Amino acid sequence: LCSAYPSIYIYLYLFFLEYSLGVLGSLAPMATTLKSSIIFSASVFMLLSMAITAKANVSSGARAKVTNLMMQACKNASAYSRDGDLRSVTQEFCLSTLQSNDRSVDAKDHLELVLITIDILKGRLTTATRNVEKMLEYSKKGTMTARDLSLCNEHYDTTVKIINMCDAMVMDYRADKGGIKPFQLPRCVDRAGFPVYDCRIIMLIDMPWADALINENVEMTMLVNLNYALLAPYDGNA
Repeated sequence: LCSAYPSIYIYLYLFFLEYSLGVLGSLAPMATTLKSSIIFSASVFMLLSMAITAKANVSSGARAKVTNLMMQACKNASAYSRDGDLRSVTQEFCLSTLQSNDRSVDAKDHLELVLITIDILKGRLTTATRNVEKMLEYSKKGTMTARDLSLCNEHYDTTVKIINMCDAMVMDYRADKGGIKPFQLPRCVDRAGFPVYDCRIIMLIDMPWADALINENVEMTMLVNLNYALLAPYDGNA
């Protein structure tokens, strides 16, 4: 999902800053200092974005084999989606995600596969949170960028709490305890997608140059969609 290069927006953004602050330079002596500060900050964000992208593009090596259980689960999941903006979950995306975790090969039932994809989502959330926090370290307090990153950090924290609750619900339902109703499983996962989506909107509006963070967010949304699609048969209204 991640592009191999930083967005063209960053270059257009820097060009605009160079031109605008150059004009200001003829009006105010302090513009040179301001210019250097802003260009430095933007450059840091660009380098961090490139580092995040490079890390995301590292190959994970050998993939787990596809079992009949995985094939059937992904075939069924491809019929569902909770987010029309990102289209339905494809069978290929479902299989690729499950193959990224060796536990998928030994899964005994459908819900065990769900627990694996939930763990994969948790891992992506941990990485995304760490990257947002790293960006925050280089953001000047009180700026729009700092506020937006802080909001996304809160949204991701909320998502983690929801996903942890969904994880526990799936385990309880699988163990036939806790009185969990089938329809509660996909609806719990559905709720996890809203804070992730809110963060993506913030980034698209205020930080269109932050390709790596946006792509991470889109991937997490797709993983939420996948978990919902795998659980959709348990919802009588799906």
